[in-house]
Amino acid sequence: MTTPDPGGDARFWTQLEMVNAALPDGLRAVAGPEGATPGSSVAPGYAELDGHVLVPAQDLERAGNMVQDLVPGEADPRVVWPPEHDAGRVSVRRLYVGDRSARLVADTLTARRMRATPVHLVSVAGVNLCPGDEPVPASGPLRPPPGARDAGAGVRVTVLDTGLVPGYLDHPWLAAGSGDPAIPAVDGDVTDEVAGGVIGPYTGHGTFVAGVVRCTAPAADVRVHRTFPYAGAVPEDELGLAVRDTLGAHGWPDIVSLSAGTRTRDAAALLGLADFMAELTLHPETVLVAAAGNDGGTDPFWPAAYAGQPVNASGDLVVSVGALREDGLGRACFSNHGDWVTVYAQGERLVNAFASGQYTYGYPHSASCRHSDTPLYSGCTCVGVMKAGDTATFTGLAQWSGTSFATPIVAGLIAARMSEAGISSRQAARQLVAGRLPVPDLSGYLR
Repeated sequence: MTTPDPGGDARFWTQLEMVNAALPDGLRAVAGPEGATPGSSVAPGYAELDGHVLVPAQDLERAGNMVQDLVPGEADPRVVWPPEHDAGRVSVRRLYVGDRSARLVADTLTARRMRATPVHLVSVAGVNLCPGDEPVPASGPLRPPPGARDAGAGVRVTVLDTGLVPGYLDHPWLAAGSGDPAIPAVDGDVTDEVAGGVIGPYTGHGTFVAGVVRCTAPAADVRVHRTFPYAGAVPEDELGLAVRDTLGAHGWPDIVSLSAGTRTRDAAALLGLADFMAELTLHPETVLVAAAGNDGGTDPFWPAAYAGQPVNASGDLVVSVGALREDGLGRACFSNHGDWVTVYAQGERLVNAFASGQYTYGYPHSASCRHSDTPLYSGCTCVGVMKAGDTATFTGLAQWSGTSFATPIVAGLIAARMSEAGISSRQAARQLVAGRLPVPDLSGYLR
């Protein structure tokens, strides 16, 4: 297990407060692993719902009986998710276990050979509670710059994120092409509101990601969906169903771009995404491109870590994306890495579409790298001029870093290759992973 960023604690607890303020009544997120509290020696690694566990639906009755018999508590466990009308479509059940420790319940059931986990929160923030840095105002040029006008023509890309900011079509590279029906306008959920001219944390994340896709594949048909409604986070089981509902309603695209994830208890795969992953295997036209996360370590970050699982044996179901530093000569300090990370793309100081308004910085910067006692290179994004409490005014563009933004570069490269060669997304993904995609600087992206 890798050691989390020691400077990340303040950011983690700040973001956890934001998530709890956004969660529906009756739900509260707590830090994992056990013992992670503000100021303790145990660093936080992920967030989970307090008092809830996930179990397979087929084991529900047995699990409930075991909880009552083996774990003392005042209330009987009860199913609180999924909604009754979705029960037949979902293979997991969320149990509310009352005043019992959810971790003790999960351990008790697991010891009796039953799959049981805490309900993890999946977030666009990750454990460090920001991408590689916080956004800063920019005036251009775009980075990466727009590619060939017809790149990605006819390719559908679905971005699962925070939604779009109002007025996003003011950016010409997100709007429809001038009289060219092959270049449709970016579409989707306009939900990233800027209330009173104040830009909230992660407002603009989905817009920025969509902009990067369109720079890499300017003719791609990009649709952005709001699937992270609680301060950029969502419980894993709700995400799994929301993604399936979204893709079912709008059609399974060629590429799903997902700049979000989480580490988990015992590094296990997310039980709440099992149904989605099973359905993904039945859609050979679709590839999932997922961010590897910004913890600067090797612990699996899900769902990107599915790229290293047997389900991805052919290498074209899931592509996990780490970040390169600005000069392209090595891995960015914040990027997760390991044999489950498929490719790396530029992830430092990208410039793209953002919200307009005033932003207040919430996370402390330092004069040294947060992720290593020995700096990996000079000029990493941990070192910045902005500090907590500073404010900045944005006018629709930002400079931002993270595996969140390396991911849509790779999604766009797959789209561009598809339109160029007339091949499927999974064929293009295989070529990317094999290093055969004819992009001049792609060789530096491979591990």
